[in-house]
Amino acid sequence: MDVKTIVSEIKNKLDKKGGLKHVYFIACGGSKAAIFPGLYLLQSEANTFGATTHTSNEFVHVTPKELDERCIAIICSLKATPETVKAVEAANAAGAITIAMTGSDDTEMAKNGQYVVVYSNGDDQTYSESNGAYALKIGFEILKQFEDYANYDVAIEAYSHIDEIVSEGKNKVLPAAKEWAVKNEKEPIFYVLASGANYGVAYSMCCCHFMEMQWKHAVCLHTGEYFHGSFETTDKELPIILLMGEGRTRALDERCLNFLKKYAGNYIVIDSRDLGINKINAKVVEFFNPVIMIPIERYYVSQMADIRNHSMDIRRYMWKVEY
Repeated sequence: MDVKTIVSEIKNKLDKKGGLKHVYFIACGGSKAAIFPGLYLLQSEANTFGATTHTSNEFVHVTPKELDERCIAIICSLKATPETVKAVEAANAAGAITIAMTGSDDTEMAKNGQYVVVYSNGDDQTYSESNGAYALKIGFEILKQFEDYANYDVAIEAYSHIDEIVSEGKNKVLPAAKEWAVKNEKEPIFYVLASGANYGVAYSMCCCHFMEMQWKHAVCLHTGEYFHGSFETTDKELPIILLMGEGRTRALDERCLNFLKKYAGNYIVIDSRDLGINKINAKVVEFFNPVIMIPIERYYVSQMADIRNHSMDIRRYMWKVEY
């Protein structure tokens, strides 16, 4: 069942119960970062219902009392982590309508979700069908079917550009990514700054790509919060990555860039605008920042992995010890 049909069925059910009240986005780790675009879209654009995000295990232990039959729970995990499966079960038990987003149709997520969305994953994934792309598409469908979202058509048309933008973007950044990796391969800590829809990308780059996959310390910062304490640690040596997005929060990123130009000495800028994101209509472009940016920032870190001979697939603890 495609996303449009899933949301149509859900709307028919909710119309009989008084309408949609709230949308929950639930996941952990990289999946939580990936579903952030859908959250950001609904928090920005929805008029008649709310949207929030929860980490899976906390959602299980502190299930919101508001959660009921008028809520949609969008719950994501590639391989169905145990706590995320429990989150699906908790949402089902509360009467919510669950959409399980997962990497294959035979995971425990797929078995427990009322609706299932299987997304493309792996080294050869189709980025227009990634978890982030689908979370965003679910958001657009909810906006269209529940509120007749005016920019729906240009949003759906944007999906035809995603794979081309990512492919061309990787080619554009490769020389800079290699240079950055050589320069910083021995650095122990990195700061990653972003705003708006890209904030989830910064989280992904820090927690998943630097910390999990390269065993490097990393700090995730919002460019709007940077000037409220953390900028005091900025100096000429500290490695900083600024993820600049297109859209309404770009002003926050530009303010940060102006400061870095004056006081930082070892920073790079990965800019959605330079990657060609403006092939997407300006009315919806900001929502696609993370769908484009996650594969690009991961591409940067993968260059460092190659130089360090430290595979992005190696782990010390994950899937190896009891936790």
